[in-house]
Order: sequence, then C-alpha cells, then structure tokens
Amino acid sequence: MPDISTVFPTAGPSLQAMLALLILLLPGSLLLAAWMANRGSQHLARAWSFAEGGALLAMLTALLSAIEVGLNGSGSASFSDWCPSVRLDALSVMMLLLTAFLGWVILRYSRNYLAGDKGLAHYLIWLCLTLATVWLLVIFNNLLLVCLAWSASSLALHQLLIFYKDRPAALMAAHKKFFISRAADVLTLVATLLLYVRFDTLELDRIAIALVNVHEADTNIEIAAYLFVISAILKCAQLPLHGWLLQVMEAPTPVSALLHAGIVNIGGFILLRVSGLLELVPAAQLLLVMVGSITATLAALVMMTRISVKVMLAWSTCAQMGFMLLEIGLGAYSLALLHLLAHSLYKAYAFLAAGETVSRQRMLHIAPATHPLNFAQLCLAFAGLGLALMLSGWLTGLDPRHDAVIWLLGGVLASGLLPLVSSPSENRGWYQVILLTIYAFGLSLLYGIWHFIFGRLLPASTMPPSIFSIIFAAICLFGLLIVQQIVLGSPRGALSRWLHPRAFAGFHLDEMVTYLTLRIWPARLTDSKRNRPLNVAGSRFNNKEKL
Repeated sequence: MPDISTVFPTAGPSLQAMLALLILLLPGSLLLAAWMANRGSQHLARAWSFAEGGALLAMLTALLSAIEVGLNGSGSASFSDWCPSVRLDALSVMMLLLTAFLGWVILRYSRNYLAGDKGLAHYLIWLCLTLATVWLLVIFNNLLLVCLAWSASSLALHQLLIFYKDRPAALMAAHKKFFISRAADVLTLVATLLLYVRFDTLELDRIAIALVNVHEADTNIEIAAYLFVISAILKCAQLPLHGWLLQVMEAPTPVSALLHAGIVNIGGFILLRVSGLLELVPAAQLLLVMVGSITATLAALVMMTRISVKVMLAWSTCAQMGFMLLEIGLGAYSLALLHLLAHSLYKAYAFLAAGETVSRQRMLHIAPATHPLNFAQLCLAFAGLGLALMLSGWLTGLDPRHDAVIWLLGGVLASGLLPLVSSPSENRGWYQVILLTIYAFGLSLLYGIWHFIFGRLLPASTMPPSIFSIIFAAICLFGLLIVQQIVLGSPRGALSRWLHPRAFAGFHLDEMVTYLTLRIWPARLTDSKRNRPLNVAGSRFNNKEKL
C-alpha cells in the first residue's frame, strides 16, 4: 500500500512535536496508578482514580490528534532526537481512541466487579501495565518498539489470565497461550531484523516509502512477510491454534472483555501497518485468505452448538478474527479496520453484559414460536439481498469490475442477516423477507459509505487479489451460509445429525495441539494453598463448558 503521508518537522517544539510528547506521556498515568496500587491498600482508591483519569486523558488526546491529522494529513512526529517518533494517521488515532475508551470502561467495570477481592491491587497493577503497552503499541512509529510493546502486552495480560491461581483450567489455558505467544514474538522479531537488514531503518513510514519502490520481493522481504502473517495467525487464535482463547473463561469477566476486544485483534493492526510488505508477496496474502476463510467457516458452525454464553462469544471472536484476516488478505484494508473497530466495541459490551443473559433467556421462553422461511420465501429473500446489494453499490459508486472484493464482502455481510430471519407465524414470512431486504440495504449502504470515506485514508491494495483467493473465500463463506440455512430449516435432518456432534467437539482440532504443547513444554500446575498438583485431567479445560 503506497504511503502518501508526510513526515512532520521535528526541529523545535512545534504543535506536532508537543502532541507527540503528550501521546508518549499518556501511559505514565497508568504506570503511576500501578505504582500507587503497589504501595498498599490505603492508596488503592487514588490509584483507580489516576487510572480512569489517564484513560479519559488518552481519549481527549486521541480526539486532538484526529483534528491534527484531518487538518495537516498523516505522518510521524517526534519531540526530539532522543524521543521515539509517534505515528499520526487515521489508523493510529482510531486505535488509540478505541483502546482508551475500552480501557476506561473496563477500569470502571472492574472497580465494582472485584470490589472486596484480596487480589484487587494485583489486578489493577497488571491491568494498567497491559493498557499502557497497548497504547504504546498503536502509536509507535518504530517497528522494533511496536513488536516489543506487542510482546509486553501479552506478558502483562498473562498475569491477568492466571488471576485465580487455584483454577486448573485458567492455568492450562494461560500456559498454552504463553507458549503460542512467545513463538509469535520470536517470529516478529526475526521479521523485524530482516526488514532492518534490507532497508537499514526501523521507522514504519520510511519502510513504507521504501516498499513502494520495490518492484520484486527478494528473500528478506518474502520471509519477513510470511513471518508476520504466521505471527498474526498465532496471536489471532486461528484454527487449529485457537484452543487457549476458548479456555481462558476462568479469568474475571473484565479480563475476557479486554482480551476479546482489545488484545486478540492486535495481529490485524500489525498486518495493516505492514500491508505494503504483504502486497509484494501474494503467497502470504493467499495464506491469510485460506486460514481466515477456513477459521471463519468452522468457528461459525461450532458457535451454533454452544450453550455457554462466554464460550459462544469466544467462538464468535475466533470466527470474526478469521474474517478480519481474510479481508486483509484480499486487500480490503478499510473494511478490515471497520471490522476491527466494530468487533471490539461489540465484544466488550457482550462480555460485560453477559450477566443479563438469564433475563433474555426468560424472555425468549415466553416469546411466540418462530418458524424458518419456506423455500419460496427463502428464494425471494436471496433476490431481495441481491437487489439491496446492487442498489447500495450503485449509490456508493462501487463498480463490480474494479471492486469485486468489496462486493463479495458486502454480499457476505448482507447474507449474514439470513439466519436472523424467522417468522412469528406461518403467514408472516413475506413480511420478514421485506424487513430483511430493508435491513440488508441499510447495512450494505453503511458498508459502502465506510469504504468510500476511509478508503482514502487506508487505500485498498494496489495489487488486486488473485482469482483463486476470491473464489476460495466465496466458496467457504457462501458454503457456510447454505449449511446454516439447511441446519436451521431442518434441525433433525441428516446433515444436522451428522454435523452437530462434530461441531460440538470443535472438530477435535484442539486436542492434538494441547498434546503437542504439553509434550514440548509440560505445564507445572500446583495448588497455591496446598502446594500439590492440581487435577488437570478432571478439569473443564478440554471441551466442557461453564454454564
């Protein structure tokens, strides 16, 4: 992706330089809060206030940065030669605003959720450190510092995942995540070293400009692209290395919200940062498309069999991360950013509001029975989806000859509404079809408008994806849609009876990964109270769910 940004002047205390210094100092409030929490319980209340105030200040700074980027364009800025440079563009500003807002919400929620817990100070310390490293990650312009911050955020999160040290399921899941994350860290560091050797710089803006002038990838560029892709696949919980994401539910609910809304999707952010590198290696993009498509398809099928709310949300995250990586592999960077932002906000709300699920289930029991659409109504629904997609594409000026990927993803998004369509009675199916068409039109129109606006801030790939990538993604995603419709329409049919036990078991993908992980690096789980091994074999870390 060509980088058309300008580098802000760094001589003298310019407005951009002062803004860069302010951004770099933002994590200081969280570090101060962590230091105060470590001093003793008498300072804990003030520590919470400092942390929440720091998150509010970060949101305000992100808004000021957005104004600056809107007025002067994107670029990098540094307060002085000894300060790390800060990346100021649409991606960094939106990510800083997102992570600051999520941090503030999670801090507020955690303060009441863990009130009276003996480990509250320990929790606040590591939560502040996790948020601080994420803020640094999204604003650094130095690739090495970005990779180190990514690793540090994972290490800090690890302490939150093992908050309850007497729960074997939590310790086992954290053990698996730690092993996979450290492997990903090694890959990103090696990739960074290869790019430094090739371009003699670690500054992201300079690397992006240099990549524009590269017409054919050499060995260093190819290997670096593959390493970044594999690292993102590992940390975004793609199949079959997804088990840890499903098994960390023993951690406090705010930790689950932080993980699913602000940590697991960082791999997508890293790939957006090095998108120009990926365009030079089509095979790396194809790998993203294939892994993302398969993960999105299988995880969505498994999610249909879940009864535990948190486990269902975990499978949803796995599928959504697959779809995000698929979009990046197809070069739809602006839509991948939309996916990242929307998923983060939704998943944070879903986890923090999981306690209301019982009330919602009671309402479902007293609601009138629903019926799936019959064949004629289903055909009309597909026709309505096509009409809505064409109309919204025409209004937003998207040409299917040049924007085939956007049309494909828009069609998948609109078709995703089909499983939600059901009729309260047998004779109201046509009414539901009309509503589906209206909703699909509105959703596709918003999708096109987002691409129209942010496609200029995060331009699509200059290299169109291969026909094979588009066909592979279309087969997986529309195949998923067809299977879902068959299962929902005939829950006792042959396909449903064959598919359900396999999907409920997660297609047995995690068992082998768990076995290999424990063979390579055995887990030493001990009961902190009795100093004896925990009964991992009898725990729920495998396929059982916590209701």
